[in-house]
Amino acid sequence: MNIPNDKSNSFINLNITSVVMLWISLFILTLIAISGSLTPIILYLLMSALGIVLILLLSDKNEIAIKLKLFIFFFSLYLAYTLINYYILLQLYPYEVPLNYIDENTFYQYSNLGLPYILGKKHFFDLFTLASYPLHEQPLYVVFISSIAYLSIIVDGNNTLIAQKILSPFLGGLFSIVLYSTLKYQFKETSFSLNATIAFAFFSAVFMYSTPIMRDIDVALAYMIFICLFLQKNSFINFILLLVVAFITYYLRMESGMVLFALVVLYSHFHVKTIHSKAIKFIFYILVVVFSSFLILLMANKIFGRVVGLNEANTARSIAEASKDSIALIFNKLPFPLSYIAKVLFGQMQPFPFFLAIDRLPEAISGIFWPFIFIMMLYAMIKKEIRRLIDTKVIYLLIVAIAILFLMSSEPMARRMMSVYPIIYIVSLYVFFVLPKNEIKKIFSYYIFSMIALNVFYYFIKI
Repeated sequence: MNIPNDKSNSFINLNITSVVMLWISLFILTLIAISGSLTPIILYLLMSALGIVLILLLSDKNEIAIKLKLFIFFFSLYLAYTLINYYILLQLYPYEVPLNYIDENTFYQYSNLGLPYILGKKHFFDLFTLASYPLHEQPLYVVFISSIAYLSIIVDGNNTLIAQKILSPFLGGLFSIVLYSTLKYQFKETSFSLNATIAFAFFSAVFMYSTPIMRDIDVALAYMIFICLFLQKNSFINFILLLVVAFITYYLRMESGMVLFALVVLYSHFHVKTIHSKAIKFIFYILVVVFSSFLILLMANKIFGRVVGLNEANTARSIAEASKDSIALIFNKLPFPLSYIAKVLFGQMQPFPFFLAIDRLPEAISGIFWPFIFIMMLYAMIKKEIRRLIDTKVIYLLIVAIAILFLMSSEPMARRMMSVYPIIYIVSLYVFFVLPKNEIKKIFSYYIFSMIALNVFYYFIKI
């Protein structure tokens, strides 16, 4: 087995880069403050303090230094990219709102619509009901962004777009910490876990979606926390914590929360298996059956209707786009189940071709990085000697992750799928953990050649 040395070194020097990125982000924020907007730098300081406190409270003493560097580096990196990109867009398109995604404008408007609930002009808990339509579909996220809007109004006199852009980089920074904790628990090797965390935080879709005003990184972080807790030793405390995370996720995105509630039941099964009392086991399974049946009867129509509705809308959008994209059209015409398999596999290559997102470099890079990781996951599952090393819980989570990819196959989007990417990533890492480096380099060289050839071939077809 190819086991890395247990050292805290990484392929970038976190001691230097974290300090450099900190000063770069502070420099940019200072320029913004001088130009008249103080809210961003206040939020940065508050969020940095919150992140540091959480790390100090929840980490082992020997892990604090690494986690602090990771958090400061990625929070600062994502923020610096966000702010620089904001001003580049502002210069290129001076008469347009500097946004990368249409949804950003929607959520910016939501931050204004949510203000009356934050200020007490409307009943706060109405946010969580149809009375606040359309805010009720993401009430917790609205609380976050409206609170930022409130602070921005107090400090700067208005709800600035640039103040809203601080939240996602902060959550992206926290994501790297939870991912590192999860990998360290799974693989026990500090150096391996640190390098794997940095690679994922740099090259996956998490980078790009830690920059816009959207709730995708919020949901991804919630899933990451859930995965971290799920993979730890079974305990009643973890069960309660998992329930809390599932509730939080439900109020960020209902469908994502429902998946986590189902996984709480699965975790309960693992926990009850460790109990010796047959009576307790019997009572538990009876309660699970009764409670699950009650929920299905109560919410089946709502859940089924929502899933079918989203699937139909996504499929319609996909078919509309297929007029521009012959690959999507071919996939939609394939017989079942080949059409779904093809769309799932193609969905892992998004954006394809990668140069379509060259103006969003992190997204283009993820279009090269992620297909390789997905291939390594498939390799890990095919190879028996690697598969038998994988934790049973990870296998169950992988099954759920693949099922979610199939449910999203009608319109595969990296920002929607990235919540389950860490599960796939963990499985793929067993390949890197076991295979010799030379063999991995050889596989990677073949992969790069194939990707370049595929993208060039597609380009010439389209000309």
